[in-house]
Amino acid sequence: MNALLLALLSALGGALANLLARTLLRRTALRAIFGLNFTLIFALLLPFAPLYFSLIVSPPALGWLALAIGLDAAANYAYFQAFVHLDALTASTLLALSPLFTLLAAPFLSGMTPPLGWLQILGVGLCSGAVLMLTRAQNAASSLSRSRPHHAPRALAYPLVAAALFGLSLYPTRHLFAAGWTNPPTYYLVRAGVIALLAWPLSRPRWRDLTPDLRRGLVLRAAVVVAQWLALLYALEGAAPAVVKALADTSPLFVLGLSLWRGEKPTPAQALAALGVALGVALLWLGVG
Repeated sequence: MNALLLALLSALGGALANLLARTLLRRTALRAIFGLNFTLIFALLLPFAPLYFSLIVSPPALGWLALAIGLDAAANYAYFQAFVHLDALTASTLLALSPLFTLLAAPFLSGMTPPLGWLQILGVGLCSGAVLMLTRAQNAASSLSRSRPHHAPRALAYPLVAAALFGLSLYPTRHLFAAGWTNPPTYYLVRAGVIALLAWPLSRPRWRDLTPDLRRGLVLRAAVVVAQWLALLYALEGAAPAVVKALADTSPLFVLGLSLWRGEKPTPAQALAALGVALGVALLWLGVG
């Protein structure tokens, strides 16, 4: 399947995962489900491991694997702290900068990514800027923006660090696939297991304390997240990380589309930002094609 289409499917999965997360977070705290999220992802992938598991055990392979998962784990920790210390509007806006970090790193990592043309660079920039505006517009119109803002410099660093690490982690991840050391589902299985172990002391989740409805919601969201991330990782095999990241982070556009389907009317700011995202996607499609 086309890498760009896979990245957009990942964005759709991200939109569904975000909507499910918002439903869950109205009924429980993020700390209570953070570790369980990765544990459930690992549990869903593990039974099928004999069908796909492939990992070359060598010093270079394990080194790159450790680097990719280490960046990802640190990014998830910073992401978690961002929503603990900041209001949702500020945190999600700064997290939307992630594709720009991926783009800025591309010239320094030219051996790990296909070259980017001008249309692709413009597309990534337009997508990222428009997604940032759309994220602000969506959160400003929702109850999530009513949290008490907190703008201490240290707190603002959390989403910025998370955005940078999420963006940079795609490069060693893609290198693992390009070198033939592992494949997307194997990497995601190992990643989920490692992050679950690291997250457990942080969140100390207790499955038995959750209601049956919360458990079903967590399992459903975990299944959606698995599909979302596998689409993104397979997209990395066929396109540059900056392009994949920019398209995969267009989730707010799909959130807006789902809102329209439910009969909600967009604000002028949402409509303008959505048009910018669509134009950015078109530039990326033309640039890759």
